[in-house]
Amino acid sequence: MKNVLFRVVLPLLMLNGTVQAQVSDINSRDRRGKVVYQDDEVVFRQLDEHTWIGNGHRVYNESLYLVEGNDRAVLIDAGTRIPDLDKIVAKITSKPVTMMVTHAHGDHVGGVGPFPEVYLNAGDMPIVPNNMRNYKGQIKYLTDGEIIDLGGRQLEVIFTPGHTAGSATFFDKANHYGFSGDAFGSTNLLVFTNLSTVMYTAERIERYMQKNDIRFLYPGHYSGDNLETPQRVTDIKEMCREVLDGVRKPASSNGNNGGNDMMVEDKGVRINFSSRTGMK
Repeated sequence: MKNVLFRVVLPLLMLNGTVQAQVSDINSRDRRGKVVYQDDEVVFRQLDEHTWIGNGHRVYNESLYLVEGNDRAVLIDAGTRIPDLDKIVAKITSKPVTMMVTHAHGDHVGGVGPFPEVYLNAGDMPIVPNNMRNYKGQIKYLTDGEIIDLGGRQLEVIFTPGHTAGSATFFDKANHYGFSGDAFGSTNLLVFTNLSTVMYTAERIERYMQKNDIRFLYPGHYSGDNLETPQRVTDIKEMCREVLDGVRKPASSNGNNGGNDMMVEDKGVRINFSSRTGMK
């Protein structure tokens, strides 16, 4: 019996070690790929055959992702200020493009203007007037768990509140990765809800990533070496739980992170939150 268990467990350990090594290797190098478009506001690089990342230059390397299927494509997020973004992505893909956002902060919706419709989580509607006040198109709502079929490629939408009430993450289960916006902070998580919400979101996504073999998430401010791994999600969950349980003592912050005056920092991530609303 021991020999049987050894034969079963050893390959699993080796596989887990291989996956961790692959993620570590990805995180050790800038993997944003070959430049396919560049101007004063954004540079687009190719991540894989049918996926591209755009990086803006105004707010901490804000990131947007063009995801293409056989029939159509989606653009996830729109940077801070990118004029004629629709024309830019049309130079990269010939497929019709639908605009979707992970959340409605200004550094993620700044380029939505040319698109006739934008999809987002309705939970972020309270912050839309401030950040999309000049948008003339139609706002439509994403649904938790919905499948976006691009033709030969699917994205699943999972709501990930915490950074904002309406944050959403898009998962490409077939390719074992996702696009998380600011849900897990790109190493610097700003919490505009509360730590309980972040903790339960991280717990849910931890299970989702394990079940679907999601190896990493492309964050909302991707610099080429800060992919969000399942371990990062687990670490955020545990750090929030420890603060809420009184096991971990937060430090005071200068409030420059969106008005958040408290923080905890460990394991390569900082969580910023408000002493007034964050510790619930």
